[in-house]
Amino acid sequence: MATSREPLTRDRIVDAAVRLIEREGVEAVSMRRLAAELGAGTMSLYNHVPNKALLVDLAAERIMADAQPYHVDSDDWRDHIRAHARAVRQLAKRHPRAFVMLATRRLSTEAGIRTIEAALRNFDRAGFRGKEAVGMMRAMVSYLLGTLMREVATSPELGGIALSPYEDVDASRFPLSGEVLDELGTYDHDQEFEFGLELLIAGLERYQS
Repeated sequence: MATSREPLTRDRIVDAAVRLIEREGVEAVSMRRLAAELGAGTMSLYNHVPNKALLVDLAAERIMADAQPYHVDSDDWRDHIRAHARAVRQLAKRHPRAFVMLATRRLSTEAGIRTIEAALRNFDRAGFRGKEAVGMMRAMVSYLLGTLMREVATSPELGGIALSPYEDVDASRFPLSGEVLDELGTYDHDQEFEFGLELLIAGLERYQS
């Protein structure tokens, strides 16, 4: 715990919020809890951050700023989309407890707009602009959020819970499910992420024609 002799600043408050989110999730954040962690009075935090909603936004922006720019030696839009998606996955794995928070915040600062600009540039490479590109970006975001939230939730090394295998089912009632119980009860996150990504790219290729 920090000592009260350290000056209280917005940066220190946001840093403490990020640490708390990484340990316990965004639901653990409260002004009273952060004040205790910082060795300060609760009301003194409001001199720097007026409310919890803004504090969570600032924490999300701080984490989003940790997104690493991707590099790819190719002019092919498919390679850029693959590299960008993989960079988002790495961010989720570095900040598993915060990823749900990032998914529910609209970040209009430089950190948030930077990743939007990168995504739109990739669709521009493929010949898509305007409303069409925005729709495609949102479809890609929906895929990334869904698959990465599942990966985080089912990966013990990321703080998730390992799912138990499916129990036997009545094959006469659910014949197709019964045939793939082993597959349904296990995850190969690397393979499934890449498989879904290639499906999306194939769909974009189809849309081009």
